[in-house]
Amino acid sequence: MTTSLADHQVWSTVERVYRREIRLLQAADYREWLTVFAPDFRYRVPVVRSTDERSDMVAGEGELAYYDEDRTTMELRVDKLASSMAWTEIPPSRLRYFVQLLDVEISAAQAVAVSNILVFRARHESQENVFYGERTDRFVESGGQLKIADRTVVLDRGRLAAENLSVFL
Repeated sequence: MTTSLADHQVWSTVERVYRREIRLLQAADYREWLTVFAPDFRYRVPVVRSTDERSDMVAGEGELAYYDEDRTTMELRVDKLASSMAWTEIPPSRLRYFVQLLDVEISAAQAVAVSNILVFRARHESQENVFYGERTDRFVESGGQLKIADRTVVLDRGRLAAENLSVFL
C-alpha cells in the first residue's frame, strides 16, 4: 500500500484539529469547540455491556447511549454548561485529554479517523475519574476545512466509575 502526499496532509490536518479541540476542551471553551464540528453532526457515546459476543457489546443504533446528540442538542448542553444550572460542573472539572491517532482512512468524500482516548477529570480535592476507549470520527470538508461530521466514542468500561458524565470525550 502506498501513501500520497495528500494522505499525509489529511493525517496532519486531522492531528491539528485534535490538538485544537483538546486545547478548547481543557479550557472549557465549549462554544468555540463546536466549531470543529460540521453544521449537521452527530455525537454518540453508546452504552457498553458485558456479553458473550464481542459484536453485542456496544449498544446499537436506537439503543441506550450516554450521549446521542446533534448540533441542536449539543448547543443546549453547551448553553447549560455556560449557565449556573450545570451543578455537576460547580466547581468546574479540571481536565486532561490524551488522544492517540491510530489510523485515517481517506476517500474522495471523507476521512475516517480512529483514535485511542484517555480523559482524566479531577473535581473538588478528592474526586478523580478516568474515561478511556476508542473514538471514531468521520471528517468531511465544510467551508474549506475538515470538520467532524460524526463522532462515536466507545468506552472500555461497561459501568462508569464516575458520578456523572458531564464532560465531552
